[in-house]
Amino acid sequence: SALPSVTAAWASKDKAKLKQSLEAVLRITLVVTIPSGIGLSVLSEPILGLIYSSPNVSNEVEIASKVLTTMGIAIIFVGTATPICSMLQAVGRVDLPVKLMAIGVAVKIITNYVLVGIPEINIQGAPIGTFVCYLFISVVGVFFLCRHTKIVPNFMSILVKPLLASLVCGVGAFVSYHLFNYFMSGKIATILAVIVAIIVYIFCLFIFKAIQKEDVLQMPKGKKIARFLERKGVF
Repeated sequence: SALPSVTAAWASKDKAKLKQSLEAVLRITLVVTIPSGIGLSVLSEPILGLIYSSPNVSNEVEIASKVLTTMGIAIIFVGTATPICSMLQAVGRVDLPVKLMAIGVAVKIITNYVLVGIPEINIQGAPIGTFVCYLFISVVGVFFLCRHTKIVPNFMSILVKPLLASLVCGVGAFVSYHLFNYFMSGKIATILAVIVAIIVYIFCLFIFKAIQKEDVLQMPKGKKIARFLERKGVF
């Protein structure tokens, strides 16, 4: 929902509004993708054990969890690349997303081919290839976005703060899972750990001021949520 504001700000040559819109898209995206990736990485084996609970697949879960640990980090960039490419299109560079994706695919194919062929790495090379591919698309996409718009986002606001909140969230998920696992089944411990991680993350978002009123306003029912948070003194 934030992308139309990027297009409007670019068309009207309102640099202040454009900077605000770019930062809002990146911040909202990273506020979702970073904790998702870290949480999935930290709880990879418990989550797979929750979904595939049959004793007959325990070996498969153990192997797949190692892949998912790497894939969890890759997901951060998989989820970030699309909004970045959309913003490049919004500011008139419709050619760049196609070029970046094409190069990214080539990078992934080469990385997969080389790493999967190494016995010590083997299947783990596939998520590494995905990670390298989308890391390239995201980083180079942001570079060209800044270069084309002549705007440098506030990386402390859009990246560092969500990352700090997500790291605390990941620690909370890891510690709570192992704590709950002493007293109850792995399934229940996993579900409770996810709930704890969500609560910790939301709390940290506001402690670190990683989310702003403008971000909330662009969410569904954003005005009501913003008014409620203002009454609570969050903004």
